[in-house]
Amino acid sequence: MTAQVHTVLITGATSGIGLEFARIYHGQGCPLILVGRDLDRLDRVRVELTGRPAEVILLRTDLSRPGAAESLYEECGRRDLGVDVLINNAGVGMYGSHPDLPLDRVAGMIALNVTAPTVLCALFGRDMRQRRSGWILNVASTAGYQPFPDWAAYGATKSYMLNFSEALAMELEDYGVVVSCLSPGPTESAFFDRSGLGNGTNGLMAPQNRMSAREVALRGVRALAKGELSVIPGLKNNVLAHSGRLAPRKVVARVSKAVSKRL
Repeated sequence: MTAQVHTVLITGATSGIGLEFARIYHGQGCPLILVGRDLDRLDRVRVELTGRPAEVILLRTDLSRPGAAESLYEECGRRDLGVDVLINNAGVGMYGSHPDLPLDRVAGMIALNVTAPTVLCALFGRDMRQRRSGWILNVASTAGYQPFPDWAAYGATKSYMLNFSEALAMELEDYGVVVSCLSPGPTESAFFDRSGLGNGTNGLMAPQNRMSAREVALRGVRALAKGELSVIPGLKNNVLAHSGRLAPRKVVARVSKAVSKRL
């Protein structure tokens, strides 16, 4: 990415990694389009970022709803908001045995984690391809690198995003469009509370084993600027994510089950 100022659209921008993306890019002087479900929380982010020269535009959208991604793209068009950098960060997790989870919430998670970023990549990616310039960062997870019992559907959504992002990068690289995938491990955020696991977990996901959202976002920004295809922040997360690549899949699944039961 050049030193030129670019307009950055960030989904899930009110907390955690998304909020840190907003702080980082705003600190670089980039105009921001911040997307979230809660207008009050979006406005608090804008208040925090005021007093600096870059523009901050808020768009209230629930990307888990049918047609929301298309409506977001159309709203940007109506406002003549050109998007140079697309950060697909919004996402949610659900913890528990899959048959016991509320199916309406599972469907909403799939819509938010998979459908919305897929649609946004198509619509904004089409514009970027035509301009022969653009950057897309999709946020996946180390949970997407192996089957993850008790996170079955969530892990599958992140596996989708990982493979989708890497394939899309190959499709668009000849048009001057960079696509990178950021796969964080356990990160200090509200994710665990919202997933149903709770914040006081032990083992690999315990608070002392989590990276800060700031560290994760900085690694993602650097990866996108350098044109890296895929990045996992943190040495431990890299080792754990890649350790099962050569093992039989059933062995990996059983190890993942044992790890999940100790969370």
